[in-house]
Amino acid sequence: MLAFWRSIMKKEYTSTLTLILSVILIWPILSGNVFASETCHASLVNGFYDEYQRIAPPLRDRAMYAELCSLRYEDAQKAIKRAQQFGKDKSLGLTYGLVNLDDLPPDNSPDSGSSPADTMSDMRFGQWKGGYCAQNATLDPSQASEFFMQQAVAGNSDAARAVENWSACLRKRPGLTCWATAAKVPSAEQGKEFVLNVNWASGGVSGSQGQPEVEYSYLTRGGVAKFEGVAASRILPDRYKLKAGTLQIPVTRPADKGVFATLKVSHAGTEHSCKVFVPGDRDFSLSEPFINRLKLKYPG
Repeated sequence: MLAFWRSIMKKEYTSTLTLILSVILIWPILSGNVFASETCHASLVNGFYDEYQRIAPPLRDRAMYAELCSLRYEDAQKAIKRAQQFGKDKSLGLTYGLVNLDDLPPDNSPDSGSSPADTMSDMRFGQWKGGYCAQNATLDPSQASEFFMQQAVAGNSDAARAVENWSACLRKRPGLTCWATAAKVPSAEQGKEFVLNVNWASGGVSGSQGQPEVEYSYLTRGGVAKFEGVAASRILPDRYKLKAGTLQIPVTRPADKGVFATLKVSHAGTEHSCKVFVPGDRDFSLSEPFINRLKLKYPG
């Protein structure tokens, strides 16, 4: 009987040890990817906030709208402060409902130079997200803000370096990484075309020998990849083998429609996937500032 219980305890110990070792091995990879993603995003938003006061209001407002939808209250407060670092913008939030016209202090008041967005409460921010972000709930606000920020800083040499640093950061992530960049086309065509970047970096990926093979790819909402031999609604041909580095694929789409791009590859018996959202003209659209005369709560 004693031998029986010792055998049971040994099996339990082995199972527990295996579980612990699995977590120890996997956790650095997961946490590293999350950290890398946040670091890359930060390099782009830094360039956007540094040029915030010099960006045309419609462009900066859509980027700010999407960015705030992706943030928690504490991080949203920091984002608002970053936007205000080189001068107060009293209109911050007016075109996407974060504040109303009746929230603005009178011109002759001591607070006339301040923005009501600076002192927004957690509850008020939550109400705003419940209404103004819920209508974009199926989208990825963080990826949308990245695309809007690129458009907003286009033509600014200093901010353009931030976009280059962001892309360079993403290229360093191990495995499969995808992201969208604004196409270098005439402004009238910018809403109709973008570049889908597909990057494969074998560093840190087990079984680094061999090329990853495309198992599945798809473009939604009328997206068309300009790649030879690709079928309709596909990004790359099935069984296409990726090389190390970044493959840039021009994609056209109706300007008013956001597009999802999904890619899955197989490498050394392991699947890798990525998903990119590129916003359209109707996504995170701005509205006319209004007076909340009846003090109605936010929709949602």
